[in-house]
Amino acid sequence: EVLKHFGDDIKGKTVAVSGFGNVAWGVCEKVAQLGGKVVTISGPDGYCYDPDGIVTPEKISYLLEMRASGRNVVKDYADKFGVQFFPGEKPWGVKADIIMPSAMQNDVNMEQAKKIAECGAKYYIEVANMPTTNDALAFLMGQKHLIVAPSKAVNAGGVATSALEMSQNSMRMSWSFEEVDSHLKDIMTNLYHNAAGAAAQYGKPGDLVAGANIAGFKKVAEAMMEQGIF
Repeated sequence: EVLKHFGDDIKGKTVAVSGFGNVAWGVCEKVAQLGGKVVTISGPDGYCYDPDGIVTPEKISYLLEMRASGRNVVKDYADKFGVQFFPGEKPWGVKADIIMPSAMQNDVNMEQAKKIAECGAKYYIEVANMPTTNDALAFLMGQKHLIVAPSKAVNAGGVATSALEMSQNSMRMSWSFEEVDSHLKDIMTNLYHNAAGAAAQYGKPGDLVAGANIAGFKKVAEAMMEQGIF
């Protein structure tokens, strides 16, 4: 939805991702389905750069094997598929269209943010929980060429899916993967439009960070007012 709003599409885009766990695996799979390619993954030991993209079923499935091994090293991917490995480094200097920190809190500090601003990326999408330090986030938001989507909105999909599971339990029903994915897509589409709409309504058009904060606050405040809680 973010890309669509700016007349863009994920097809053909390169994506730099951090981590190689469940979240990074999910990003790789979904980006590949939509026609883009993830070119980096990272771990405590460094990062891998795969210019052909983590797009084949073999490569995407291998991420699950790496996580299940308990070794917690990303170099295994480089060894298996013959790609470059950069020990002790993070992937934020890599040239990519979309940057998606998907590993841990405060993964991107000011030093990393400056590299991101210089790499030519157009979209900064926070996938992990609060992956950017406050000063780095403020810096990235100030880059006119960069569109920032905040973690509180982006990674709401995980909580939303848990809610969908609870709904199935309450109704004594079992939905197919396709049904769950369809419901999740609707939720995330509405969430984006709520954030973008709130930003525009309160004089901050295009500021999805402010929009997500305002939309979230309004939803809680309005619910409290309707229940007579002041």
